Amino acid sequence: MTQDQYCSQLSRTSGEQIYGTAGNATDVWFVLEYPAVWGAKAMEESKLDDALKAHLAQAVADTPGARLQLIKRGESRNGSATSFFIGLSQEDVAALYRFELQDFTDLAAMDLPAMVTEMRTDPARYSAHKHDEPLFLVCTNGSRDRCCATLGVPVYLTMAAYAGDQVWQTTHTGGHRFAATMIVLPHGLYYGRLSAEDALPIVDTYNAGDVYALDHYRGRSCYKAPVQAAEYYLRAETHRHSLDAFSLLDAGNEDDVWTCRFRSNGDDIVHELFVLAEESEFANPLSCRASAAIERVPQYRLLSHAVHAPTPA
Repeated sequence: MTQDQYCSQLSRTSGEQIYGTAGNATDVWFVLEYPAVWGAKAMEESKLDDALKAHLAQAVADTPGARLQLIKRGESRNGSATSFFIGLSQEDVAALYRFELQDFTDLAAMDLPAMVTEMRTDPARYSAHKHDEPLFLVCTNGSRDRCCATLGVPVYLTMAAYAGDQVWQTTHTGGHRFAATMIVLPHGLYYGRLSAEDALPIVDTYNAGDVYALDHYRGRSCYKAPVQAAEYYLRAETHRHSLDAFSLLDAGNEDDVWTCRFRSNGDDIVHELFVLAEESEFANPLSCRASAAIERVPQYRLLSHAVHAPTPA
């Protein structure tokens, strides 16, 4: 890759699929406001106390399916409390909880894995912290990859001017080569290859309860990558974009073929998709870093889609 080439350009020109590239089986989010300059490894290189870093790292390790993101806005927020969110992105439970921290020591005192368990089993306990607005997290971490700053910042600025406090800059989301990238919480929707022209309609589409344009849809984070690809094919075949249009019944694989069964909500029709996972013919760097290895990546091909009538009661 030459100096004037970008990993996102190479991904596009090689025809790399965007679907099946969201965070893999991620359904818990720890999202911390940290309004400072981010390094390539934002948390590790931050000026947060080492004990707090260890506390957060242990919480992620002890919470299955968890991921940590740092967020900030463009303007200074001196004197205001620091926001910390916990998001649940399970297929049947999508919820956000917001905590205002007067000091980072408040966070150090939280038993985060236990709180996640309680939010799932007794959500009323945290009703005072329920956050009913979505979060649009746009990756702008140019220290991690130049594509994220070059392509992400215009999307963030346009979207923030439209949707205000719902929009934040965020650290590495995975997949620099799909910049500009974004995560929408609480549903854990990943989007990529966005431009400023997508900023307004993607907000409106989500608030209407739909998935945005499939050519930008990387997948839903609660699914494994092959299931994300199957969901993409299902939506493309049925032209149904409602967030709650389908529920995953089961998924399994034999060798490289995945069988994914979804129930169509409303009519209980079962959709059975067979998806082949295969290595790409092309090989590209996965980032713009000079040290980035040239790699082949998984690509997913729909083999068949069968529709089964609901079983009579």
